[in-house]
Amino acid sequence: MKKFLRNGLMLAAAGTLLFTACDPENGEETPINAPTLSLTSELESEYAEGTDVDLSYEWEAPGKIGQVQYVVLVDGSTALDTTFTESELGFSAQDSVGSLNFTLTAPENSAGSIIDVEVTLIDRENQSTTNTEASFEVIESSSPLVSYTDILVYAPAGDGSTNTWFSTNLGETVTEAEVNSASAPNSSDVDFGYYYGANSDFASIASPNAYNLAGINIDDWNTRNATEFKLTTISDEEYLGLSTSADLETVWNREDNVNEGETITNLEVGDVVAFQLDPNNKDGLYGVFKVITIEPGIETNDYIEIEVLIQD
Repeated sequence: MKKFLRNGLMLAAAGTLLFTACDPENGEETPINAPTLSLTSELESEYAEGTDVDLSYEWEAPGKIGQVQYVVLVDGSTALDTTFTESELGFSAQDSVGSLNFTLTAPENSAGSIIDVEVTLIDRENQSTTNTEASFEVIESSSPLVSYTDILVYAPAGDGSTNTWFSTNLGETVTEAEVNSASAPNSSDVDFGYYYGANSDFASIASPNAYNLAGINIDDWNTRNATEFKLTTISDEEYLGLSTSADLETVWNREDNVNEGETITNLEVGDVVAFQLDPNNKDGLYGVFKVITIEPGIETNDYIEIEVLIQD
């Protein structure tokens, strides 16, 4: 289990109160109130794996601070159980008021687990109080996405010399001739290609597996990735807000998407297209591309400009 305390403990005490235990009239001892302990930090209900969670408590102990027990439970099982003396916490034996500050880290590889924190303060009269307010669920962490801008994908040439193909793992366009050569890039790197079709196809993107254009033959590629596409209806504001890998999966799963299969045709400037890479060869990663500019036509200097976001 990942360690839950980072950078030690930062604790502070404020004020010292002296509580006597004698009744001056009859000589009987006056009961000393039990300690109190309250959580003062505001916690979220969920934290991603690897996230630091700060816990702050205020305490009062008329019987003076003795020990503090700090317990972390993961799905009800004890992951950490530590007891500190007042001196280890930076207090003196006469302190009766103070604060406690802990930092724990939501454990990795534990998405779906419930973390409960129990802090018990024991005074010098052996009275105790336990605070169990701190509780949260661990959720899967989401890594930042990878962004590629100013990507120009050109209409294909019969000799394979144009940058017609795009690779998300390389982050660049490649030519058919480069793929056919003995050195990298390889066909397994290529995720989709561009063409400008006749009739209603016009500006189009297709996976290598579905690419079908007269005069272009990639049947000899060892790998022809089967990338799939969906036309989305997300707004410009939503597009600009995409910042994590989880966001890209969310876009792919939107119910208002139009499923285009392995070829999407008649693209227009401003279109945002969600795609999923080949699950067998490219781990089924999710991405989106946005159409920035289209230079229509089938000449080798005609192109589509796109921005590409892909899961890391």
